[in-house]
Amino acid sequence: MNGTKTARVAMTWLISIILAIVVTACTPPVVQDQSPGATADRQAGQAEALSRKGDYRGAARAYETMAAQQPGELRDRFFLRAAREYVRADDTAQATSLLNQVSTSLPRADFGLRSLVTAELALRGGRGDKALAELDRIPQPVPSELTRDVLEVRSRSLFALNRPAAAVSTALERERTLSSQDEIRANQRLIWQGLQKSAAANADFTPPAGASQTLAGWLDLGRAALVTARNPFSANEDIAQWRTRYPSHPANSLITEDVLPQLGVGLNYPTQIALILPLSGRQQAAGMAVRDGFLAALLQQESSRRPVLNVYDSAEMGASTAYRRAVADGAQFIVGPLTKDEVTAIASSGETSVLTLALNQTADNVAPPPLLFQFSLDPEEEARQVAQRVAADGRMRGLVMLPNNEWGQRVYRAFDAELKTLGGDIAGMKFYDPSARDYSQPITELLLINESRARANALSATLGQRFEFEPRRRGDAQFVFIGAQPVQGRSLRPGLSFHLSEDLPVYATSDIFEPDSQANNDLEGVIFPDMPWVISPDAASTQLRTALSRHWPVRARGRGRLYAFGFDACRIVPLLKAGQFGSQHAIPGMTGLLSIDDKGHVKRELDWAKVSGGRALPLGTAATAAR
Repeated sequence: MNGTKTARVAMTWLISIILAIVVTACTPPVVQDQSPGATADRQAGQAEALSRKGDYRGAARAYETMAAQQPGELRDRFFLRAAREYVRADDTAQATSLLNQVSTSLPRADFGLRSLVTAELALRGGRGDKALAELDRIPQPVPSELTRDVLEVRSRSLFALNRPAAAVSTALERERTLSSQDEIRANQRLIWQGLQKSAAANADFTPPAGASQTLAGWLDLGRAALVTARNPFSANEDIAQWRTRYPSHPANSLITEDVLPQLGVGLNYPTQIALILPLSGRQQAAGMAVRDGFLAALLQQESSRRPVLNVYDSAEMGASTAYRRAVADGAQFIVGPLTKDEVTAIASSGETSVLTLALNQTADNVAPPPLLFQFSLDPEEEARQVAQRVAADGRMRGLVMLPNNEWGQRVYRAFDAELKTLGGDIAGMKFYDPSARDYSQPITELLLINESRARANALSATLGQRFEFEPRRRGDAQFVFIGAQPVQGRSLRPGLSFHLSEDLPVYATSDIFEPDSQANNDLEGVIFPDMPWVISPDAASTQLRTALSRHWPVRARGRGRLYAFGFDACRIVPLLKAGQFGSQHAIPGMTGLLSIDDKGHVKRELDWAKVSGGRALPLGTAATAAR
């Protein structure tokens, strides 16, 4: 009986196997569509998924790969999408490079995206007016898939142009298109950040006639936005007063959950901080200015919450010894040292054991350890921002004059690389002797005026007669970029005007401008980026500048930027301690809009100014932006 049952089981198993083989053989295989269109759709879906996850660089690279595989209009379409993702990844240079490869002749469906990306790049280059003009070129009605992005860029452009009422109205219009709470909260953050930018330019926050309670509340909040950001320790009082006026305003939850924590309110400082600076020797004046700025920020905090601060003189004991001493004394956070050599020594020592904010950068061949972050007043970063600005101004070919020293070489390399990445180039370059008193020769050589004279002399000799001659400068340049300290700058700028280049716009780094100097009249028309401490007219910055001048008048004249640097170094400490990295956690500091990138560098987005009547006139309003 058991044998018969076993045989039946075996026979059943064998029949099942045979049936499975037959069914498999008779079922046609599933063939994945390998047509070019299906492959492109599949790859586009993958790129979109990367973008939704926040991997914008990965999405951009995916679109670039697709563009290389497609002809004509599809190639342009994927290049445009790649450029948009690079903008989202804060890589404006690569976005510009791809945009330059897109055909000027586009189908209507792609024209809007091109204008949107172009507007975003213009805005990031400091040209809100140009961004608005580009958005106005988009055919109406705006494609539904672009509406939210177009309204976002339009709102940010209006904020940049010091028009907060119109900017908030645009952002509120955008909010009506959003559905999720995360999207609405992000839109509210956009408004808050825009209010801070407008407040820094002393915008008018008067509500327009017939304004809704929501719009009026946002504008009223703008009055306190910048003071709150500059001095977060006064935030609770300022915000409480606003809340009594607008208890049910939608910004209330944003303030509680986002704004106050981001500003450091509710974020704790470490209980003990060490400050390592050169307080004797050659760098004494710089170290003291940074120390004073750091103390000024720290003293704004309530005494009950203020951390213990120990200060160490790196010039006296050496940066490495000072660092070890600070750790042994119980420091939970270290700020400093100040010089590049000292920072490099700390980074190479293998002894970085607590969170450290270095006030300079390591040497190029030294990788910083995980606990070390870098904050510096970097002239190379300024040079890159100048290149971005001239590109945003539509000037892609220019002349460069820099001092013949290590500083000039660094600035040149940074400016040249960034301009080339953006699709521009340098038509002529001259290094000058910074110790010279007369710059006529390098200027005339740069402008090719000597060649113009030589051609006239040769013609005169050939014809055997003399004739009237007016030398002409070269005509292949759209701008001049100069790097100079104030003394050299006040000779270079008039020299350029004298030698027939008064029609060429002149750009420079912030080093050229010395606040409160009568001699700045010689810099008329120079366009340069600088920190809010120097060029912002807002009340908070003015108050701190006045306090510095009153208490330390000698230091205020030549070391104001370092004072602001120390002030911001103190502001950054609780944000680093809380791990608030990325552009979404940017704070408006005295040295710029500050954020911490994924490499541990503190990035500074600078304001722009133009010298007019010896003063630095902020470039932000529609009138000044148009030049």
